[in-house]
Amino acid sequence: MRLHLFALALVSLLVAGCGTQLKVAPVDPQTGLIKSEKGTVIEATVVTSRKFALAQHKGMAFVSGGGTYAVDQMRALGYFDQVVSYDDLQKIVIANRLQEQVPSLNEPIGLNKLYRAYKPFLWVHFKRVPRENKTYLQLVAINPDTLDEVFVSEVHLDFVWAGVNDQNARYPLFNAFNRWVQQNR
Repeated sequence: MRLHLFALALVSLLVAGCGTQLKVAPVDPQTGLIKSEKGTVIEATVVTSRKFALAQHKGMAFVSGGGTYAVDQMRALGYFDQVVSYDDLQKIVIANRLQEQVPSLNEPIGLNKLYRAYKPFLWVHFKRVPRENKTYLQLVAINPDTLDEVFVSEVHLDFVWAGVNDQNARYPLFNAFNRWVQQNR
């Protein structure tokens, strides 16, 4: 039994050493993709990719569901003038005295109201999706004006064999998103 636990611990350490965890990485100016210092970055599956007038939304991106890392990595992509978290968005509502027009940001309809009362922005949301006994991580870009999903990419989260790290989960999602941004500038 001890041998099995030791082997499991050893495999876990080896897998964890194969990639980075929540490390904001720069974008390679030649390829437009996130560079990885460790391991190979896999490709995400693009589920939805619609043509979208992104230039009018360049002023701000609201990032939710991915924590501080997702906000910081979105900033590192360098496209949006401002990248904000949920806390930042609340401060924007207060600073611009929009509480009457936007009573809540907890539902998509509140983001729609903010879009109309404040200025155009893109909502980028991360979510886990269970499907066929597997878990997928999705990056979803939503137009707050219509609440339509304009871009969705996903990766399978392999918690057992490959492990979950930046190279096989987060970087691929951001790379697919950045390609979409470049096509819709």
